[in-house]
Amino acid sequence: MDDLFNVNVAVGRVTPSGVQILGSAFLANDKGHFVTAQHVVGTSDSGLVIILPKYKSYDAYQDAGDRTVNMTPALIESIDRTKDIAILRTPTFSDSRSHPLGSLDDLTVGSEVVIVGYPHCTDGRFIATIQHTIIGAKVLLPSAGTKVKHAVVNTQTRPGQSGSLVYCPKSKKIVGMLVGTYVPEAEGMVMISGINPAELNQTSHVISAEYASRML
Repeated sequence: MDDLFNVNVAVGRVTPSGVQILGSAFLANDKGHFVTAQHVVGTSDSGLVIILPKYKSYDAYQDAGDRTVNMTPALIESIDRTKDIAILRTPTFSDSRSHPLGSLDDLTVGSEVVIVGYPHCTDGRFIATIQHTIIGAKVLLPSAGTKVKHAVVNTQTRPGQSGSLVYCPKSKKIVGMLVGTYVPEAEGMVMISGINPAELNQTSHVISAEYASRML
């Protein structure tokens, strides 16, 4: 899995008080393009940066107390609000170790996938983490009058994983991007110690990587 390490990055924003880590992202090609969730970066690239991995292997003991970051400036090249996808570009960085982008069409329900991202990066914990799970369902979600291909993965995810790559070991392709946990619509929302109990479920949503491919 170490071949995914340099592909797996985070997105942050430089503020007067330091760098705020916003979520996960991944390298899409050798031209310095990265993919993340649009809700992670919004519509402004002011102070936006890509935060690069600190280590060369997932087997390394990552220092949870190390708050230093290696970053490079990023610009928003395009966004698709209906699919919650943002394409970022880093003029000063390129890497040839990107993985091909596939589609959820390549998978069947029950297929194994790997989520690679930074679950608690929004809390200041920059730890690259691998989660193995399976495709629990393939669904079409309505968005702005269209139907968008998603998969339900059988695992609980955290806000920092929004924008994470979803990898298929069998095809060796990035087949999707993690959007977030399914939250049922409700008139009221109760927060307990900063947690929405409705988010505590095993049904996270992944959007097909084919939509990002079309934006590159």
